[in-house]
Amino acid sequence: MGLTRQEEEKELILIEDFKKGYVYFFSGFLNLVSSFQNYVTSGNISEANKRDLIVIRKSLDQELNKLQKRSKDIIINLDEKNLVPLARKEFSRFFHGIALDSSRLDFLQFQLIYEILKQYYVESFNGWSLIKRTVETAEFNEMDFKMNQLFGFRINPAFERLNMLEALLKRMGFILRVEKFQDLFDEKPVKPKFREEVDYRLSSVFAEDFYAGYYEVTNFNFVPTQPFSSTDNNSDAKPIVQIDTAKYTSNLPKDEGKVAPEVKGTLKTPPTQKLNSNQIDASGKFTWNSNHHYLFQYDLAKYNQERDYFKSTINMDLHMGADEQLLRSEFIRSMSSLDKKLKDPAETEKAYLDFLTLFFEFCQNIVMLHIGIPANLKWVFFFHIGPSHFYMIAKKFLTEANTGFLHIRAPDGKRVVRLIPIEVVKKHVIDYWNKSLLPNVGEEKNNLALLRKLIEIVEAKYKEASDNAMVYYHALPPEKKENKSIDLVFREHMSEWMGAANIIVYKRFVKNPIEV
Repeated sequence: MGLTRQEEEKELILIEDFKKGYVYFFSGFLNLVSSFQNYVTSGNISEANKRDLIVIRKSLDQELNKLQKRSKDIIINLDEKNLVPLARKEFSRFFHGIALDSSRLDFLQFQLIYEILKQYYVESFNGWSLIKRTVETAEFNEMDFKMNQLFGFRINPAFERLNMLEALLKRMGFILRVEKFQDLFDEKPVKPKFREEVDYRLSSVFAEDFYAGYYEVTNFNFVPTQPFSSTDNNSDAKPIVQIDTAKYTSNLPKDEGKVAPEVKGTLKTPPTQKLNSNQIDASGKFTWNSNHHYLFQYDLAKYNQERDYFKSTINMDLHMGADEQLLRSEFIRSMSSLDKKLKDPAETEKAYLDFLTLFFEFCQNIVMLHIGIPANLKWVFFFHIGPSHFYMIAKKFLTEANTGFLHIRAPDGKRVVRLIPIEVVKKHVIDYWNKSLLPNVGEEKNNLALLRKLIEIVEAKYKEASDNAMVYYHALPPEKKENKSIDLVFREHMSEWMGAANIIVYKRFVKNPIEV
């Protein structure tokens, strides 16, 4: 019983993205939604197509906003900091009278993740299906616009990602002994039984010969069917794990969707020197948005040295929170395979740069979520963060996630060096600014009132984080504060209490007054 070898290989390809972690996968959904929202409001659409879109714009906007919120919610809900306390809370109820142990905790966490993913799948499938039907039934004078721009580049890719999630749910359901494929999409939570011999971790779903070598499940229908469709099509159901996301946006001004009138300052003096190829001047036209925060450069000589690393790279850490044990075993396999053919250095470098682009977008989404920046202010917000501080944020996320490292074979062939190519990352920040950020920010970058509104948002979040940090300080055991000043204790715990990347944002906006 099970799938053929060819069918299982196709399924493994479908779930490949999950090796890089849940955040990586759902950031892809966020990017799809943001791209769709930006496109239908951009100047790249002909007047005729804009007129045709007017009829369905309200319906599209409503559903895209729900899809965006749903993707942000699941990124929070799948954070281990939220899952582990929930699993611990469920332990005594599920395992009455049994001492807490890691394997049973993994089981409860695995089940929680399964239920969260299942609800996301059902609600998102319904949402994208509504968008699909809306566009299908709408009349467009230009069929190429409808079939290529809307379906080909935006709607179809969303269903492709849902197919990936469906394949993952199928495998997770198999481990949890969900007996029928249709039950994967039932509203009711599954009631699995814990089994000692099962490894309840994400890495388990990537096993080869999964159905033949795994645990027998009876009556499992491997033929895909339409998922459960809720009778309540407003798709406003709350996430299974209740996280109060309102606190992320409670300090926003009520006119967050409006752009305040422009307030001019002193015009900057035109530059007298031409920029070198390794520099960027991403400043505006006034002195207050033309200082060092908007300038950035990389070391050209070191950059060329680091590009040579790709010639001797034997492995790369290009994940966003994947199962550590899985990554370790993959690396050991790559090291032990002496006949393994390395990719062309150009392909290796391209794969690394593609990863950096996705990782930069991931960093942006997380920072906006934590600080409470509205989606419509994304590009102007990061414009004012500037390339220098954005590089610091990206580097902090890379080191904290333990990713972005190259494994390079040393010249003696006996050692492997693991490092992040810093100048390559800096160069890619500049490329990202030129290709993605600057084309998406217009005259709003010269709007002083808008900058002040952004600073108000950040200051409010900073005050909230500072108050929370003081609570954490008072909750510390006395021995951890003994013979230490409060400043020293805060320096030791600040990254943990306030978030290292958030601190970079606070320093940029709160600690640097505007000079008009």
